[in-house]
Amino acid sequence: MISRVRPNEDGVTLVELAVVLFLMSIIAAILMTFLATMMRTTTRTANSTETQKQIALALRPLTANVRGSGSIATVYPSTSSCPTGVYPTGYTNCLSTTVMRPIPGQLSCRRSIFTYGLKPDGVLREDRTDYAVVGGTCAVTKSYAGRPLLANVKNGSQALFTYFDRFGNQIDPNASGQTAILFTDAVTIRVALNVQYQSGSPLLSYTSDLALRNNR
Repeated sequence: MISRVRPNEDGVTLVELAVVLFLMSIIAAILMTFLATMMRTTTRTANSTETQKQIALALRPLTANVRGSGSIATVYPSTSSCPTGVYPTGYTNCLSTTVMRPIPGQLSCRRSIFTYGLKPDGVLREDRTDYAVVGGTCAVTKSYAGRPLLANVKNGSQALFTYFDRFGNQIDPNASGQTAILFTDAVTIRVALNVQYQSGSPLLSYTSDLALRNNR
């Protein structure tokens, strides 16, 4: 009897190794794509949430001051309310309001005038001038201009401010023959913002109707 010795067939052939590497590369590619998608989604959600917080914080003083206003300016467009070349003229993107702060002996003088304007650079800004009785006369006690409240505003043709009378009718600043006096009848002001937290990201829209409590 002649015994035959079979060769040792243990190990991996090059073909098997190539197949395993190919499958592993496919799995790795799928995993990397999934992780990248998750990272983009997480980053987008975080940025969106942070932008919403910034919008809320920026509009908190605007909301409080507009609601506490007794009237809005009736001299638009004018350098005393919306400076030419600094803010767009008219009522659509610039608003000046007066908030009375009466105390005994200062019923008419003690007040603050706020001007909110959206410049072409997409930055919402606030001007403020405070008045009080000083030495028997009504004088400016504090003033600043151009304080930035919110950046990256992409309103385009969307008006920042829209006005409504007590019947709910919109007061159109662009209507033929419209006069500033009609804006003294405004009892509700709608604020509308479109904000983009970074280039290529979707716009975040914010709309709020603010009632002028002291103008009813």
